[in-house]
Amino acid sequence: MEHLAGPVAIEPLATPHGFDPAARATLLTVMAYQGLTLPLLAVAAPWISPRFGLDASALAKVYAVMSFSALVTFGAARLADRAGRRRTLALCLVVTSLAALGAALSRSLVAFVGCELVRFAAAGALANSTLSLFVEAAPNSRARAAAVAKAGMAAAAGGASLLVVMPLAARLPHNFRWIYVVAAGGIVLVPALSRWVPESARWEHARAQGSLRSSTIFDVFAAPWLRRTVAIVGASLLGGVEGAAVGSWSYYYGVTVVGISPASMSVWSLAATAAGFWGFRLGQGFAERLGRIKTAVVFGLLHQAAALWLYLGPPHGFPVPAFWLGLGLCASAVGASASGTAKSTAGLELFPTPLRVTLMGYIALAGATATGLSNLLISFLAGPLGGLSRAVALVSLSGVLSLAVFGFGVEETRGKSLEESAAEAEEPVSEAEPSRSKSLV
Repeated sequence: MEHLAGPVAIEPLATPHGFDPAARATLLTVMAYQGLTLPLLAVAAPWISPRFGLDASALAKVYAVMSFSALVTFGAARLADRAGRRRTLALCLVVTSLAALGAALSRSLVAFVGCELVRFAAAGALANSTLSLFVEAAPNSRARAAAVAKAGMAAAAGGASLLVVMPLAARLPHNFRWIYVVAAGGIVLVPALSRWVPESARWEHARAQGSLRSSTIFDVFAAPWLRRTVAIVGASLLGGVEGAAVGSWSYYYGVTVVGISPASMSVWSLAATAAGFWGFRLGQGFAERLGRIKTAVVFGLLHQAAALWLYLGPPHGFPVPAFWLGLGLCASAVGASASGTAKSTAGLELFPTPLRVTLMGYIALAGATATGLSNLLISFLAGPLGGLSRAVALVSLSGVLSLAVFGFGVEETRGKSLEESAAEAEEPVSEAEPSRSKSLV
């Protein structure tokens, strides 16, 4: 059978009508769990470092090693397109939980890093399948943007819970290990997933039509997807360098370099999370009013400016350094959440069902490569530039290039059906009127 090349001739699918409340709640809980588990290494770094004798440079190298996790994430993405979104999601929940438990019990740095590689990969893959399930069940453009925003809010809520618990766990013996034990609880979501969440109707339809069997991992580079693939993956690579630099080091920078207490840093990080919720709402609204591309670029520039504010400050002698960092964290969270919502929505809309999660796997590969490159650059630049903050600030400028690539290279998808935006059918299927559609979220 021929590989996918050009528009995919799939018979039109009946208008999707979203998930029922139990399915929505289950998937949003999975996203909350993903939000709690994904940043474990970054948030627990101030306690992991002394346990294994790591300085800032050595910790950066550990972060860089995490880039290899993308190979597993890519495999899971391809599995989601070939074997199904729900089945892959259940597998990743089990693997994430077992790897977190292994990290909690690790006594050597090698064992800990090995478990973290597996956990980080599987946790990243959770979002890919979950977002695809949401987007493919959405009845129209507005519902897709809303679904991505609310999934992002659920993940942010999970991250907020981690920030609340970490300072408390730090007072206990074996501090960070307790957090990893908590993260091993994701396996309890598997029965709920099996009972209440149906497989994507679009995926089932594509399988019945035979397009899944004919697709390969290289089809994203065929027309008409070549330009958008290059632009999205290129932007993800450049943006990943900036994101890893800014996101991975903020908590460590505040606690270890600036000298803010873990409790104070957690409070401001929670405030930033709350601001991020607002950012998701802004991203959802402006993605429908201005379009996905403009929203991604405008709010991305806000995030970029806030990152420079954060790492080039506070000025010497500033009376309340925690306030300076907190303001930067909040502005950065608003920009990142709004821009990320628009980017994710566009990326999911621009590729057909047999390739939708595969493309997200390529994004994961780009992001992991960027994470390794970012942290290696920081480890080499921190000394010559006179400190961690200057190195992070310099590396973060790659975010501006990322926004330029995304803004000029990606097509607008606002108001289009998935069939139109992804070239998934020869005869585009009209969007259903929102008033006639069952709400997804």
